[in-house]
Amino acid sequence: MTTPRPAHAPHTQRASRWGLKSKLILSMLFVGAVPLVIGLSMAFWQGSQEIRDVNGESFKALATEAARKLDLLVADEIARTSRIANDPAVVQELERRRDARGNPPAQGLRPVDADAEARWAARDPDLLKDITASPLAGLLHEYYTGTRSAADQLLPQVVRSATKLLFLTDIQGTLVAAMTTKPNYRHGHTPWWQGAYNKGVGKLYIEDLHFSKQADAYVFTISMPVMDSLRYEVVGVLHRVIDAKEFFSPSTHVIRFGKTGHVMLIDSRGIVMSCPILPTGVALSDTSLIPLITPQQPGWVEAPSDGHGGNTASIIGFAPLPETSRATNGSLDRGSWHTFVWQASDELFAPIQHLFTWLIVFGSVALALLAVLGYVAAGRIVTPVRALQQAAQAIGRGELRTTIDIRTGDELQDLADEFNRMNAQLQAAFAGLTDQVTLKTQEVNYLQRSTDQILDAVPTPIVLLDARESVQYINRAARAAFHLSPEAAPPFALSTLQPFGSAVQTRLREDAAGGEPGSPAQSGEPRDPLAPAMSQEAGHSRSRSELQIGPRTYHYQWFRLPSRPGEEPRIGFVLRDTTEESHMQDQLIQAEKSGSLGVLTAGIGHELNNPLFGIVGLGEAILDETDLSRAQSHARDIVAQGQRMAAIIRDFTGITTRESSDQRIPVCLEETIDQALTAMHTAADMRRITIEKFYAGETMVLALPDQLRQAVMNLLMNAVQAMKGTGTLSLTTTVTNRLATAEISDTGPGISPQHLAKIFDPFFTTKGQGEGSGLGLTVARRIIRKFGGDLRIDSREGQGTTCFITLPAILPPPSSEEETWTASTPRSEPQPSRS
Repeated sequence: MTTPRPAHAPHTQRASRWGLKSKLILSMLFVGAVPLVIGLSMAFWQGSQEIRDVNGESFKALATEAARKLDLLVADEIARTSRIANDPAVVQELERRRDARGNPPAQGLRPVDADAEARWAARDPDLLKDITASPLAGLLHEYYTGTRSAADQLLPQVVRSATKLLFLTDIQGTLVAAMTTKPNYRHGHTPWWQGAYNKGVGKLYIEDLHFSKQADAYVFTISMPVMDSLRYEVVGVLHRVIDAKEFFSPSTHVIRFGKTGHVMLIDSRGIVMSCPILPTGVALSDTSLIPLITPQQPGWVEAPSDGHGGNTASIIGFAPLPETSRATNGSLDRGSWHTFVWQASDELFAPIQHLFTWLIVFGSVALALLAVLGYVAAGRIVTPVRALQQAAQAIGRGELRTTIDIRTGDELQDLADEFNRMNAQLQAAFAGLTDQVTLKTQEVNYLQRSTDQILDAVPTPIVLLDARESVQYINRAARAAFHLSPEAAPPFALSTLQPFGSAVQTRLREDAAGGEPGSPAQSGEPRDPLAPAMSQEAGHSRSRSELQIGPRTYHYQWFRLPSRPGEEPRIGFVLRDTTEESHMQDQLIQAEKSGSLGVLTAGIGHELNNPLFGIVGLGEAILDETDLSRAQSHARDIVAQGQRMAAIIRDFTGITTRESSDQRIPVCLEETIDQALTAMHTAADMRRITIEKFYAGETMVLALPDQLRQAVMNLLMNAVQAMKGTGTLSLTTTVTNRLATAEISDTGPGISPQHLAKIFDPFFTTKGQGEGSGLGLTVARRIIRKFGGDLRIDSREGQGTTCFITLPAILPPPSSEEETWTASTPRSEPQPSRS
């Protein structure tokens, strides 16, 4: 049943979808916007990269120039300090003190020096006067004030104020002359004195930035060795302590650009020596920035932080002070000094932000123009299309006389002409459509009657159902099977055909709804395949795909039918009478049961035959035996054979599996083979058979002794019977990779290839009547596999047969020198004759 569509549905559909005009405008915007955005993005990226490169190179050049100026500043101070150290008066006084001291003591200080150090610490006026008011101290003061310097070598005011300490030490590092009382008396142990003295050779030494308690400031020092008149050895050290901020700030603070751009000086540890923003002596906030800005070559880097506490990306220029390091021959004690050029990110990237703003404005204007052009173009395209749409709607309502008039001179006009031609063709086609519909209806009715007649002629019952389990069609054979009266006409309920039980109805519904109609269900109680076929409950059978209708059994199969448009899908099932087949199958199962019992009886007889022969032979030997000990030995063998027969009976009745599944014990493989061989002496004539033994030793395996012996006995019996009393029987044991292998080889005729593939099949034998039942190898392999091993037969026709028994060994794995243990020489022993 079709539900009528509401009148307002078309309006709702049109309101919920995009119109052609909107799509055209959006398409033009998309086509124009994508290249525009890509172009503007590439222009912005290229412009940003060029701005970064220009700023970086500018910062690099500025850092290099600042480093050059600071290099010159430090070089000037080194030169001034060198003039003081080379003054003749200073050299002569230190040489005099050297000569007066003589050789220094081996350890410690001279008593005079120790006393002078104590007096200096106590601020003895006489000693203070000797050091701070001596001629050398006056000479240092004259150099400090500039009175001893030439007119072009005057000490600048900045340098004088930055010099916090200036003093002179002798060859022992003791204080000789100073401008103030702040220096310590002894300095021979300090790094700067040791570096300048340089084992008497002398070397300029510049001490890196550190905090000085005497100067109460962050300072760096210049230590200049004073050489003797011959420039041969050091006679003293001149030491200057310079305030880093006061010394460098006049040269660095004046370099400013923009609002935040400046130059700073740091050492290789990232410690600030001079900066307009950061105080001297503090470390850079981001330690990861230090290796980026302290290489030995000038450059610039786009760093993740600015080094001034900010975490924004920054461009930093840097350059080392190469001349300072070169002049001192690398005497800086902890590294080198570097200039650092930086500007705030907001100020540095302002041009990029302006570029981005202008690009956004330009892109917005371009998109607006594209939208206007798209609106105009879409209007010229959509108007004719709407006319075509209205004409198509009129044709759909059956108004075939409407003519479309579009004069655009393009493809839309061609489309309108095609619509007009189609309208004319539809008028001509509809004229004969009624007659064709009538003819087709008659053909369909004829096909339906023919199909019904064919299905009624089929002897197989066929039933068609709808989704509500209502019978829509039933053929003549199905009416006869269900005993349905001719007056009962479909549709009617399925239960009208046969009152099936609830379980059968549930099974039929599951099969009808499943992916494989007619297939048996997965649930249900298992049944004995040897039980009678007919079930006691009506409507059940041996299989889920069978139905019991009265005394007859039917196999059913579901199938699906394609449905007509607007109709529900239908299904059907076909019934096939299988009553006679079921009776025949039950008879076949009973016959198989009888055959299995006969086979089981033959197997028991075969397994008991060998030990029974041994008991008879040993009994005959006891009758003729006069030696009591040998008679007792035969009696013990009889008892063993009787126990073996009892074990065979228990094994065949299933008792062994239940009682001894956990009773496996370590068994010697070679001993088991010998026991089986001894039993064979009494069961077969082996007087003309030569036995060769190749044993690895006492190989232990985990098994049940009786069953393992039974398996070996079966293999030995086959070998002896194959050789027909004459030949060589070889017995070999090996141990390889924790696996024990027993080989039983005979020199019989072998097994043909066509028989070799069937030797493990139950009851297969090539022996004559009464010689074997075909169960020996089958039972042997079952026993060996139960112990975790396997049995393999290798045979070639005319070349004998070899049986390989493989079991897990209990012994530890072999050593690296010998992977397999076997006897070096075979032992041949003839078969002893039976008494």
